[in-house]
Amino acid sequence: MTERLGRHIVLGMAGHIDHGKTEIVKALTGTDTDRLKEEKERGMTTDLGFAFLGDDITIIDVPGHEKFVKTMVAGVNTVDLALLVVAADDGIMPQTAEHLEILNLLQVPSGLIAISKIDLVESGWVDIVIEDIQKLVKGTALEGGSILPVSPITGEGMDELKEAIFLAAKNVQDRRDKGVFRLPIDRVFTIKGFGTVIAGTVLSGKITPEDTAELLPQEKSLRVRGVQVHGKSVNEGTVGFRVAINLMGIEKEKIERGNVLAEPGFYRPTSMIDSRFTLLSSCPKELRNRTRVHVHIGTSEVTARMILLDKKSYLPGDGGFVQIHFEKPVVGDMGDRFVVRSYSPVRTIGGGFILDVHPIKHKPFQSDALEKLKKLFKGDPTLIVQEHLNTSRFTPLTEDDLARSLGITKEKLLARLTELEERSDAIRIGKKRWMSKENQDILKRKITSQVDLFFRQNPLRLNMSAAELRSRMRQPVDRNLFETTLDDLQKENKLEVNGNQIRLSGHTIKLTPELESLKREIENRFQADPINPPVKNKLISQMGKDAEQILSYMIEAGDLILLEENLLFHRLAIGLAKQKVEEFLRNKGEATVSEIKQHLGTTRKYAVPLLVYLDTIGLTERDGDMRRLKGV
Repeated sequence: MTERLGRHIVLGMAGHIDHGKTEIVKALTGTDTDRLKEEKERGMTTDLGFAFLGDDITIIDVPGHEKFVKTMVAGVNTVDLALLVVAADDGIMPQTAEHLEILNLLQVPSGLIAISKIDLVESGWVDIVIEDIQKLVKGTALEGGSILPVSPITGEGMDELKEAIFLAAKNVQDRRDKGVFRLPIDRVFTIKGFGTVIAGTVLSGKITPEDTAELLPQEKSLRVRGVQVHGKSVNEGTVGFRVAINLMGIEKEKIERGNVLAEPGFYRPTSMIDSRFTLLSSCPKELRNRTRVHVHIGTSEVTARMILLDKKSYLPGDGGFVQIHFEKPVVGDMGDRFVVRSYSPVRTIGGGFILDVHPIKHKPFQSDALEKLKKLFKGDPTLIVQEHLNTSRFTPLTEDDLARSLGITKEKLLARLTELEERSDAIRIGKKRWMSKENQDILKRKITSQVDLFFRQNPLRLNMSAAELRSRMRQPVDRNLFETTLDDLQKENKLEVNGNQIRLSGHTIKLTPELESLKREIENRFQADPINPPVKNKLISQMGKDAEQILSYMIEAGDLILLEENLLFHRLAIGLAKQKVEEFLRNKGEATVSEIKQHLGTTRKYAVPLLVYLDTIGLTERDGDMRRLKGV
């Protein structure tokens, strides 16, 4: 059957070892997905295999052996449709049940079941296996799915299976596209002449050649050389498509399964998540607080601790709110599903979905945290918008980006943003960008903390520059947000902001008696011969290192004016020079530098910088070799 679907579907195989998954794929597509040498030798699939059914369906063949269940999870985490395979001669086996539990935990949208190897049993035995399967799938994602007896060896039932796959694929609902590119990586390899290639299923957005993408959690920016679908180069890979992407500027060894390729700046790695979790009723024992487990999220497997927030322990079949602390960073999004397997011995014990990607650390039975998680679990639309704003930290989000990522209309979004603004939970940055008030409050504390630290480290400084403050912020801060927050802190009388200069409100400097004496001595030296002041570096070498701090203090206070890197004038000397030059030029009309320096009683070394300064402040202007009063 070659009917086009008009979209791309990923079909995931599941089932116990040696139940015929790979043989079915080969019979459907002509492709042997046992591509690795060790798979051929051992007669079983150990890694993900891929084949194409027509132009619109990618089939992912997953290993069935217990040792490779983690690879199976990586394969089915991004599928639209599942095909569970049960061998007629074996019937339901341990990995059959575990794979079904995983499909159910990940809420694979739909699926069907193939009973393989029917050529090895009598027809009556197949009926018994069908009854067992119907009992097994009751209450799961595969309940009601077609059950088709097949034999890849004789070809019996294969046409019917292919037809059922296409029919089921037609009924799969479109993925909700957030419009922001994200692809969990499940394969990394190299191609001679091209370099590093990664592969995976596009969960949202699109990718095109020459795009810049971000590798996570490494947070490394990479350029896309090319994109392929079904082995053919394409202009773009969109949501739902299984794509291979040729990346530039990185070696294969720097990437691993479980990494994510995404639109730059949108996703941030996290070391913990808030989640809704369910412990399987088949789990052999209770789950206790802080239990160490394996968590499968996207295509990654990460060791983690389960922090139970609402109970001391979960009995089999229980569910609740859990904060998961990962031992290395992961990348996820609100609503992403995950599977949890016990640490040792390893088996699937439960799973759930993310409620908050970047939470603060909670303690068990913390009432405010539980209340928030209950609202997120119920899908409170306004709170969900707020959580998206919270995850952006110090980068305001545009209304278009928010509406797209949430999958709602702009009108609905604006209504929720207005509600948050009225509750003082969200603020506008400019006209159409938003951030959470909680994040701005965090930013305010960070800014005031950094300003306070700066003055403790530099007790003789009157001001801190805005550039210095921005450089001290560990996380990048949007410029408009930074300026808006400084304005707010000034209105709250926490900071004094004068152009590019910042200080804590009420900040003053009280010199020690020794430094006060040094300041008077320096001032006397500058006033002894105002138009011929001491040179800065010579003064410091004569008076010691404290003199440099006092000079900086006097410059900030306006007592000294820096005309060149090593040339300072006292403010009274500048005033005297202005007065003398103005009187001289009013009488003479215009004069050369040589004439003015003689009138001032100084040398060219001092006269030229002084005249440049007077030009800058608008007192004089230059015309060739002559100076005159500006506007006269």
